[in-house]
Amino acid sequence: MKNFKEAIARPRKVALYAHLTIDDFYSLDEVRIVNYDEHFDTLPDGQTREVSREGYVRITELAEVTLSPIDNDAIVRNAVVSLDEQERQLRAELNKKIAEIQDRRNQLLALTYQPELQV
Repeated sequence: MKNFKEAIARPRKVALYAHLTIDDFYSLDEVRIVNYDEHFDTLPDGQTREVSREGYVRITELAEVTLSPIDNDAIVRNAVVSLDEQERQLRAELNKKIAEIQDRRNQLLALTYQPELQV
């Protein structure tokens, strides 16, 4: 399993973002600061830029936070819950597609079905 504790331990800059089209939808997210431009060319020494988030606008100043990890057992439980949800969604999607195939098959079979006339 990935070692999340190392990634969590470092300080990070976060900000509050507002969705541009959905009212009252906000997201607290890490601010991505990079040393390259929008064409992936390196910026001059020491220069950086903030990467914008599609569909969102930053509405607060940056805040530096250091987060505390939860215990490993809780991380594993959360990962299992996430995988269970992915499995549920995939099963629902698969069942829907199978039902669509069965419907198409039944429609085709209905076109060729000719009951025998009883005399």
